[in-house]
Amino acid sequence: MAGFPLIFWALIIPSIVFAICADIAMRIRVNDRLPEEEQFSWFVRNSWPVVQKYGELYPDSYLPLIVKCNFLLVTILGAAFVVNHLWK
Repeated sequence: MAGFPLIFWALIIPSIVFAICADIAMRIRVNDRLPEEEQFSWFVRNSWPVVQKYGELYPDSYLPLIVKCNFLLVTILGAAFVVNHLWK
């Protein structure tokens, strides 16, 4: 049973690091294109408006789709981890 936690952490840590890096990259690119009064704050925890605006400003980019899929992956892995521990 030691295999599942290892696989979980091997998938979750890179996913979280990717999400943080993608959020920073999208926030930088979006804030560069927006006027001063419409720019997103760096201290807001919700990044979905940034993802939406990035998709509007860069319609050919796959980054918003990858971020949404990454969120689903982390959510599913977290649920699987909880179910695995409750099943024992």
